[in-house]
Amino acid sequence: MRTLAVAGLTTLLLGSGAVAAPAALAAPEKDGPVEHRIATTYAAGDGYWTPERMRAARPLTAPAGSAKPATGRATTLAAGDPVEIAPAPGPGPKRAKGLPLAPMAAAQQTWKSGGLIAKTAGKVFGTGGNGKDFVASGTVVNSTDGDVIVTVAHAMIDGDGRWSTNLVFVPAYKDGAAPYGKFTARTMYIWSGYYKDNAHQPPLDFGMLVVNKVKSKTPVQTVGGQGLRFNVTTEGTSNHLFGYPSNGNGGKTLQYCSGESVDPSYGMKYAMLCDMGGGSSGGPWFQEFNRTTGTGYVISAHALRNTTTSYGAYFGPEALATFRAAVAA
Repeated sequence: MRTLAVAGLTTLLLGSGAVAAPAALAAPEKDGPVEHRIATTYAAGDGYWTPERMRAARPLTAPAGSAKPATGRATTLAAGDPVEIAPAPGPGPKRAKGLPLAPMAAAQQTWKSGGLIAKTAGKVFGTGGNGKDFVASGTVVNSTDGDVIVTVAHAMIDGDGRWSTNLVFVPAYKDGAAPYGKFTARTMYIWSGYYKDNAHQPPLDFGMLVVNKVKSKTPVQTVGGQGLRFNVTTEGTSNHLFGYPSNGNGGKTLQYCSGESVDPSYGMKYAMLCDMGGGSSGGPWFQEFNRTTGTGYVISAHALRNTTTSYGAYFGPEALATFRAAVAA
């Protein structure tokens, strides 16, 4: 999640390492999903992303110019018919531990109940345009080929329009451990309107990673995948937000907030009270999350927060088209 320095807003970005500066984003000819093939230095991920380097990755300061969308012209979002993709339970137990959980948790808590979310949520590691390593969050979602990870666009491109490199997804990350392996990303997708006029557009801050297999298995084959919903609303529903914030156990464990929707701002669609900080960018935002099975429908990703509230972009037709492009890659 980015931490925007505008009207008290914080844009929690992404951490410290090294690699040559990536090429900047070229202006797309028309609106639509933008693909960028990833320059991955280490094919298996293990050579670069050691436990020590993963622990050392830190959230970055918001890039110059990223605060403009909060006060500039509003981004127009299209409407569309609801689309639903069911969760795909992975191998292993299908039920969580059933520990008592607070239905309203604006102050983040550690997720200790297991279930599908404990395996499908994870950390996204990469090297930013400034040559420094960063950490964000993401989740495996159900898809035809089982290789799509939902996160945020600002984990893929920085404030100067430079693409990230060395991107990997580590499901079920815990204090430097990668129990299911490190899935290297081969390509990524954002929406063309996210980065324009030399500034990020928070209402379009979503992105999809397409990753390689580990031990001949996709992420969905390895851990399962969460459901997805596009073109829906959260009014009157209870939400759950997960991620790996640096202000929660130092980013070592999966954290969550839960509660009712509150009035959104900054051009975003979704908002809820939550104190998860840097590193939780890209964490899954759920509708109808089942605490018994740890499954639900991802309707957004954690993108912005201020001192009390977290915000997520609308998964509308733009996000659906971006997801479909990633599925077809």
